[in-house]
Amino acid sequence: MKSVRPIFKPLFLGAALLLAGQAELAAFERARFLVPPEIFIRHTSERSFIGPGLIALENGDILMAAPWGRPPTNFEAIAAKFPVPILYRSTDGGRTWKEQGRMKMEWSLTGLISDGGTSFLRLRDGRIAVVFNRHVPGLHGGGAPVMAGSSDDGQTWTAAKLLTEKDDAFYVMNDRLIQLSSGRCVLPVARKVGKTEGDRDEALAMLSEDAGATWRLSRGIARMDAPRGMAEPCVAELKDGRVLMLGRTGLGSHHVALSMDGGETWSKPVATTLAAACSPLTLKTLPDGRLIVFYNHAAPIKDGAFFPRTPLCYAVSDDAGKTWSPPVIVDDDGAANTDRQNIYPSVCFTKEGMLVMWSSHRADPQGSFAGGYDANIGGGKRAILALPTLTLPH
Repeated sequence: MKSVRPIFKPLFLGAALLLAGQAELAAFERARFLVPPEIFIRHTSERSFIGPGLIALENGDILMAAPWGRPPTNFEAIAAKFPVPILYRSTDGGRTWKEQGRMKMEWSLTGLISDGGTSFLRLRDGRIAVVFNRHVPGLHGGGAPVMAGSSDDGQTWTAAKLLTEKDDAFYVMNDRLIQLSSGRCVLPVARKVGKTEGDRDEALAMLSEDAGATWRLSRGIARMDAPRGMAEPCVAELKDGRVLMLGRTGLGSHHVALSMDGGETWSKPVATTLAAACSPLTLKTLPDGRLIVFYNHAAPIKDGAFFPRTPLCYAVSDDAGKTWSPPVIVDDDGAANTDRQNIYPSVCFTKEGMLVMWSSHRADPQGSFAGGYDANIGGGKRAILALPTLTLPH
């Protein structure tokens, strides 16, 4: 597989950039859809769909939960009304979804499940673990993550508990929790070190040796003295036992760090050829062992920018993340005018291929978050994709 260099320079602005981006998109391959992208659930005037998590059950059903984002009303009022997310179930591979009611989970914590996202994982002992991002007033949108478990395939859940006793401005996104071949659970998190939310983050991991009963922070941290730092990390275990971390940055591409000791310490992050603004990404391991990352392949509108956040693409690596394939387009809605966000994808592998679910929001072409949660635009989207074909030998 050939390495693909980002075509754009992060500081190259203006109409020429937009035209070049459209020409680049036209040259990219499109995903092979078994079911094309479609909005299956709409934003409401009160809450916005964002950060879904997916898990396939042993009977073939698929469960989904999403925290429904930042409401335009008081957080504490919303917490009283929506203490835990609604579960949704699909019995046809993700084509249609039925509401199952709120998760049967005791919630007695401060704050609320917020817009970072939901992570489901089938643990080696057969239980399902779920981890949520948590919003705490005064912590810039962060807080210690929350975990619960189910021994009956999501019918009931243990009481929600904090992963750390001390609250800090932590952020954990959707589809993040993994369990290594050693049995250790690794949850990659970002911790705010800048003055405001999104200013600058550092990436580290929360580790559990007992399947989530107790947790501790990794000794090492993936730091970057750069705009946005190393934010919203995701991880995958490589075939040789190393752990690879990808994170979003303000430098025009996603960056990678490696751990040789199961997530305990991390190398200095370095650039990849995954051209992107400081926008969301999700990393998974394909059934054949290759890596796949879903992200917004686009040049930032300026240094440190959060936008554009479309198109949603994927890229594949068959050499442990050293190189990545050209991006494959999943959803380029709004790419022509950079006025849409296609963000926070979740991925579930099925007998057919890949069920992918993400959030669609309005975007300000100038790069602000104004209007991003417009209830009249977008919602939860889903598509079913064929698995990527095998790549040629290097």
